[in-house]
Amino acid sequence: MESKDIYLWLKSMTGMTNRVIENIAKNIGDIENLFDISDKEIYNLENINLNIKENIVKYKSHSYLDNIKEELYKKDVKYVSIADKDYPSNLKYIHNAPKLLFYKGNLSIASSDLKIAMVGSRKPTAYGINSAKTISKQLSNEGVNIISGLAIGIDSYSHEGCMLGNSKTIAVFGSSVDNPLPRKNVNLSNKILDNGGLILSEYNINSVVIPSNFPSRNRIISGISDGVIVVEAASKSGALITVEFALEQGKNVFAVPGNINSEMSRGCHKIIKEGAKLIENTEDILNEYNIISINSEEIGKNYDNIELNAQTIKIIEAIKHEGCVNIDSICDYTGLGIKSVNAILGELTLNDIVLELNNKTYSLNV
Repeated sequence: MESKDIYLWLKSMTGMTNRVIENIAKNIGDIENLFDISDKEIYNLENINLNIKENIVKYKSHSYLDNIKEELYKKDVKYVSIADKDYPSNLKYIHNAPKLLFYKGNLSIASSDLKIAMVGSRKPTAYGINSAKTISKQLSNEGVNIISGLAIGIDSYSHEGCMLGNSKTIAVFGSSVDNPLPRKNVNLSNKILDNGGLILSEYNINSVVIPSNFPSRNRIISGISDGVIVVEAASKSGALITVEFALEQGKNVFAVPGNINSEMSRGCHKIIKEGAKLIENTEDILNEYNIISINSEEIGKNYDNIELNAQTIKIIEAIKHEGCVNIDSICDYTGLGIKSVNAILGELTLNDIVLELNNKTYSLNV
């Protein structure tokens, strides 16, 4: 019997963790032999809970395994084990690597040349949203596949940005692949598949979803990747759990700096102080992997070359000078009346040249 079928059989049983499977393998030498050994030998396995031994004996039948496989087939869910050659190459070597992955879509992109994870706040600012979509799209156009967790916020915008480019995106679930969570993102999950991407999980269909699944899946997000970007995160953001896994796994960590007065910048600034690479554009990321941008003209808009009138250029220069500025300061800087400034800012916002942030403050679109 193939090892992936043995893993599928074992993972269907309550309490069957990676560590338990490793202990079983140590006992019998080759996990593929488990289905053929006697009940007595199973009960003699060392360092294995009695309930688990009883379940192994109880469910040791080809018909039981066939029923599990039939359920997966009906839901168009495939599976791959750590022993298979098409298992994601980066993931194989992390601590507590999943023995089995369930997936839909194109598994090969999980072993492609360069994959970058993007994570961040579930309640991003306009600046964070724009940064996630822009960076993701630009990396995608450079041939980089983007990984995230399908969560509301930065995760979702990172997936969407990637699909606006040329590459594919991977969503790692904290639930089973037939049960995308949050439910609000079911359509996004389907869109990822329609776009030729991949959704995957270590949890079998019909699995009970518990809160610890989500921090645990972060090790897979970072594990598949070649590096992790934190776009926007509060000081206690769950995104920083992914950073911890990335550091343990020896991955590059990048962070987008933000407004020093914004709580959503605290997490990014913290990890920058601790050694994460501050990024201002995608070239900062590509340089770490010795990749020369093939779309350098797309990286950073040159507002000096846009045909705009003198008043509009004054306002752009004011925002460029300050980075993030409120409308009163723009008036002071330019000497223009508030009605004129309001009208021009409205036009610039509609044309995606300027972003309106909180409390009537403005920033240039990255």
